[in-house]
Amino acid sequence: MDRAVSRLMLKQAENLFPEENERDSFIQSLLHGESKEQALIVLKDRPEISAFPQLPRLPWQPDFVVRVSDDFRPGKHSQHDKGAFYVLDFSSVFCASAMLAIETPPKRVLDMCAAPGGKSVFCHRAFKPELLACNETIRKRMPSLISNLHRCHVEGSLVWSADPSVWTRKFPQAFDLILVDAPCSGQSMLAKGDPAPGAFSPTMIDMCVGRQRRIMGNAAQLLRPGGHILYTTCTFAIKENEKVVDWLLKQYPELDVVEVPHLVPFQSKFAEFACYRLFPHQGIGAGGFACLIRHTGEPPAHREPLDELRGSWRYGDPWSKTRPGEEEPEPVVPEPFEKPKSSSPPPKRRYIPKKKTPEIKTRRGAGRFGRKKGR
Repeated sequence: MDRAVSRLMLKQAENLFPEENERDSFIQSLLHGESKEQALIVLKDRPEISAFPQLPRLPWQPDFVVRVSDDFRPGKHSQHDKGAFYVLDFSSVFCASAMLAIETPPKRVLDMCAAPGGKSVFCHRAFKPELLACNETIRKRMPSLISNLHRCHVEGSLVWSADPSVWTRKFPQAFDLILVDAPCSGQSMLAKGDPAPGAFSPTMIDMCVGRQRRIMGNAAQLLRPGGHILYTTCTFAIKENEKVVDWLLKQYPELDVVEVPHLVPFQSKFAEFACYRLFPHQGIGAGGFACLIRHTGEPPAHREPLDELRGSWRYGDPWSKTRPGEEEPEPVVPEPFEKPKSSSPPPKRRYIPKKKTPEIKTRRGAGRFGRKKGR
């Protein structure tokens, strides 16, 4: 690893862990890249799933989630293609489980940064909302999102690609729950053994903070009074986690954090309000951050109309991996070439004589470039 990167990683670890032993364990978990604890969101009860090699349940683990051993490949099982379960990292389960503290099941949900769809599938399994709008601003990520929603039979879901400001302009105060799995520096990716260039760079972190604030500011305006925002990241930087939530609470006094009882043992020590952290050296995933936020206003009797919410794809639309929202086209058999018939004679071609290149004369005794030989 580059010396500058190592220095930035060490500085990050010193900010997080004052004790040397824990700091060393954190750094080693990042360098080894072996924190790949996997889990399944069980969508259909099947006897084959109960036969999978499972790890012991944790006290806070949702009933519909199972942990499986690292050497097992559930994605290759036939029940995966049938939509019986969804595979994700267990730290994602940790973050998504914070939404289970919501007392009234939400009817309208917006996943602001949805691809590849893990939080959306978790929300569908937990609440079965009437509408689950999945937004993905990066269009090349939409096929995987649509494929997962289609395979897992996420009814009521739709996919759209729009900037958060477009949602705010069209649908203010329209959603009961907004999921913001924010784009971040991705420091926990190293714990999985995946590359994360610039993850500890101050420039990268500051750029992510600006993007996170903009997304969360739009989410606050989209939230219906009485509704919730779940803010999650897969990074460890305090600037991208606690500081972003603190900024949001100051900008929007009508918002407040919600305590998640089953995650209290993971309370962050970098904030006085309720928010939760998981680190890779704790042995249950690559790590993450979660905070549940509530609009303290009284829910209105009416709901804002969503007539303009078309979506690029809705559940029930045909889907193929080649092109979102369309059936795979049938192969086209090329026909033998035939010269087109025409009643009018072909136009006459005008003859244009070629210009002759003028001959360059040189005086006697001159060389190739007009100079005398021998000079």
